[in-house]
Amino acid sequence: MKDIEEGKKKGANNSALKKRYIKYLALGIVLVPVILCIALLIRVGVLEKYIKDNLAINQKVSDVSSGEYASNNTNTVNNVGEVGLVETSPSTYEEDNTYQEYNGIVKVCITFDDGPSANTDAILDILDDYGIKATFFVNGHEDYKDELVRIAEEGHTIGMHSYSHSYRTVYKNLDSFADDLYEIQSYIKDTTGVTSTIYRFPGGSSNHVSNVAMEDCIDYLHAKGIEYYDWNASGNDAVVGGASVNTIVNNVMNQVAACKDDTIIILLHDTGDKKTTVEALPIIIEKIADMSNVAFVPITEDVKPVHHIESNN
Repeated sequence: MKDIEEGKKKGANNSALKKRYIKYLALGIVLVPVILCIALLIRVGVLEKYIKDNLAINQKVSDVSSGEYASNNTNTVNNVGEVGLVETSPSTYEEDNTYQEYNGIVKVCITFDDGPSANTDAILDILDDYGIKATFFVNGHEDYKDELVRIAEEGHTIGMHSYSHSYRTVYKNLDSFADDLYEIQSYIKDTTGVTSTIYRFPGGSSNHVSNVAMEDCIDYLHAKGIEYYDWNASGNDAVVGGASVNTIVNNVMNQVAACKDDTIIILLHDTGDKKTTVEALPIIIEKIADMSNVAFVPITEDVKPVHHIESNN
């Protein structure tokens, strides 16, 4: 009798376990598709955000390349290969020294010092891919005339950065500065047909190596109708031994984010040993393009200069 009762209990327990198993199985059949659907929806949402973000970047770069925020003056090449300045609309540069307004848009000027070099073509290729015009402050590198011509032909602004880039030569005295200025302006004119009227001092206007007062150099430039441009953001890529791609990108983006000016002039370098600068360039472009209310423009007379120091006059 006792065995019969134990058998009944075991049967009841087995029956309860079977029911519980069936219940869990049914619950699993219901929940698994639900969980899979939720996971799928999450992945779709992430994918949509990724697509929207990339479309936004492409649209901003497209706006720049379509000329939506382009400057009024562009360098073009005529039929005989000479570079001329074509006026596409009336200049907005007024006699009271106001500069072109971009309706709340922050102008971003990417500039390269010390070129042309073995890296110039790679830089120009990247700029062309993104439809961006930049500014090259060049030296008298006779071995890279083809690259200098290409800079002009592709509509970038050419600025002067001294012929020799030798501090001892450029800053020996005011006469030496004037001679070097004439040499680099003549070299650019003879090579490309462009008469450059913008200048960047080797070491910047705030350098501490000049034997001549920088205010005197500035006054000399202005007397010649030449404006000088420093910078308010830099990749700091001219350090001895070079800088890593991440360091260059972070340097630029941190300074861009902190800048309160409506014109941001970024300093980078175009020399043969600055391969990480080339690698950092597209990253910098895309990160800035992803910001609100920015436009890439080359330096022209419509871009307000950034000065580290001012003339006394």
